[in-house]
Amino acid sequence: MAFIGRPPQYECYNASYEDPTYMLNLSSTTDNSFWKNEKTEYGKCSTKYFLSDSTNESEIFNCDSSPNGKWRYVGKESSIASEWDLVCSNAYLSRLATTIYFIGVMVGGLIFGYLADKFGRKKIMLVTLFTPVTIGVLTALVKSYYLFVGLRFLQGIFIQGLQTTTYVMVMELFLPQYRGTAGAVLECFWGVTVIMMAGIAYLLQDWRNIQLAISVPSALALTYIWLVPETLRWLMIKDKIDQAQKIVKRITKFNNLSFPARTMDELQIQIESKDYQPGRQYMFYDLLRTPILRKHSLILFYLWFSVCVGYYGMTFKIAGLAGNHYLTFFISGCVDLVAFIMVIYLIQRFGRRIPLLVYFVIGSVSCIVAGSIPIALAGASGTAEKVFAIIGKFGMAGVFSIIFVYSSELYPTVIRSIGMGTCAFWARLGGVVAPQILVLGDFTHKSVSVIIFGVISLVASLLVLFLPETANRKLPDTIEDAESIDAFKGSNGSEEEPVEL
Repeated sequence: MAFIGRPPQYECYNASYEDPTYMLNLSSTTDNSFWKNEKTEYGKCSTKYFLSDSTNESEIFNCDSSPNGKWRYVGKESSIASEWDLVCSNAYLSRLATTIYFIGVMVGGLIFGYLADKFGRKKIMLVTLFTPVTIGVLTALVKSYYLFVGLRFLQGIFIQGLQTTTYVMVMELFLPQYRGTAGAVLECFWGVTVIMMAGIAYLLQDWRNIQLAISVPSALALTYIWLVPETLRWLMIKDKIDQAQKIVKRITKFNNLSFPARTMDELQIQIESKDYQPGRQYMFYDLLRTPILRKHSLILFYLWFSVCVGYYGMTFKIAGLAGNHYLTFFISGCVDLVAFIMVIYLIQRFGRRIPLLVYFVIGSVSCIVAGSIPIALAGASGTAEKVFAIIGKFGMAGVFSIIFVYSSELYPTVIRSIGMGTCAFWARLGGVVAPQILVLGDFTHKSVSVIIFGVISLVASLLVLFLPETANRKLPDTIEDAESIDAFKGSNGSEEEPVEL
């Protein structure tokens, strides 16, 4: 929407003046002194017309209040704003499309989080991967704004389901010593794609072609149906031992290894000794049912809410950088990617909690400073303000990368997808609330809203201190495991860990 919802330069004009019959009648009644537009003011909802006999008389023609009012768009960019005239009094419709999309994202986190825990990670991943291809193509073909918004809402539902399920799969497919790296690398692909998005939009500059370019390539992932396995952890707790053994045999054969019969037997004994209740259907209230899990969930909900608010705030500040919006978007993506790459090293060296805390502090403090500079130094150069905004964006991007890994390691397998989906709900709620905080700045000072973003994130950094470290620990499988997560000391700890799936 940064590109397909952005209106090109536009000007208001009186469409009646393009009608030869109307102009002929006008000239005959005004003795050839009809109105003409001598100076165009771009980005205005009205235009000034002058008498053609060069007198000082003029009239202001408002496009919003006249049925003959039309807009001309300058440049070769095409967006939903230029196609459906989402400017001036209708400008809010473009922002509304984004808000409705994020409402879909909120819904998708809740729906597919539950479905992935019930029906399996792979099935839901495939559904949410391929369905958006069809939705994306249909979106590129629609001729109505309302159909566009409706399809975007559906797209948001499935995209959030894909994001949540994919991350859970990565966490469950890798051993503890590789989980953090796998999760951080996954986030790097997000950063690379954001950078690519700037190039795609710059080259195509037509919203329908852009929509097709970001939708169709997912169809190339058709081989995932056969290549990507269901996670062994989900299969085991659902008492699907035979299916799990088939996957292990396929993996060991591919890697020219012997089948770990003894390990599989030990795992089965562990499962039989625990109350996994494979037939039980877990729900959202299970996130809050027990004391430790309730504490972790409430803190995580706020962390996800605050990181989205902070990330949006820094994006808002960076949008004010000089230069064209393609370059601005590219710079923003580069900042994210640098933060993601650093996370790969930091979470291996320092665990999850400390890097998350540091990134939160960097983002929140930079946000507060970026907002305070215009208030404290009125009329001063905005260079320092922009630098702190970029640093803040870097911090919040790092938080986004770590919090996916961290949250998935805190939740047990039986409700991991539900937990991640609910966290995503609170994150997107932050995305919906953030614009309302920006409105507060319109009535006070534009920097007040940015300072609020920083304060919200600073509170989150303090709450991180109440969460345990999860690096190099076995993923909890049951709610009982999550309640005693501190009992396992990790690969270098003194207590013996259960066999890892």
